[in-house]
Amino acid sequence: MNTQEYSQILRLHLLDMARVIQRAVDYAIKAYKLGNPDFCAIVRANAFDIDVPHREITELVRALLAMELPGESNLRYILASERIANAMRVVHSQAVEIAANSLRIVDNGGGLGCAELATMGDLVNRLVRLSVVALFNEDVEHAELVQHFSGAGRRFESTFYDWYRTIDHNARAQAEFERAITKHLGHIALQTHEVAEAIVFWLEDSVGDLAADDDERTLAFYDIHRQSR
Repeated sequence: MNTQEYSQILRLHLLDMARVIQRAVDYAIKAYKLGNPDFCAIVRANAFDIDVPHREITELVRALLAMELPGESNLRYILASERIANAMRVVHSQAVEIAANSLRIVDNGGGLGCAELATMGDLVNRLVRLSVVALFNEDVEHAELVQHFSGAGRRFESTFYDWYRTIDHNARAQAEFERAITKHLGHIALQTHEVAEAIVFWLEDSVGDLAADDDERTLAFYDIHRQSR
């Protein structure tokens, strides 16, 4: 296969990963918002769905970096693809953890104590969808929207602890599950930002001229990347 064929297969695997994470995050958030153990089970049963496309992407990136690449835009795409794939794998693992903690809340017989957790979940769901749209459509504008929420995880923690300080000490055992969910939502928000940054890095050559020093940084990173393999 030539570099174009490898690149096309790489894109298909990225899109497969994007579908998997969007579904996992959506179900994980619905699991705790609705107190639905079926959604928890779906996410946890598919915990390893991300591994095959991620492994394929890793191997394709390695193969492509060993080839002569026709132009910097191809190099940017390959480097960005690996960043995106690694971030999406983390997103998926965090969704699985949210599902696990959601099931603990259900098994404990309680609903959400922190009402803001539903709002946090809705925001994270939107960020994941925006990232997926940016990837599918190769759209810088959607990626830049995600970048505006770079501090979402810190705001989540602040909001949670404002609520946590108000509750009775006896209620704090279950609140630990909600604290864990807050943490995992923050990690997902952080990784969607990583996906967005990688997409902007990949596509910025198509929306404006690259500065010469930026070219040099990209190629230097490429050399370091290859030597580390």
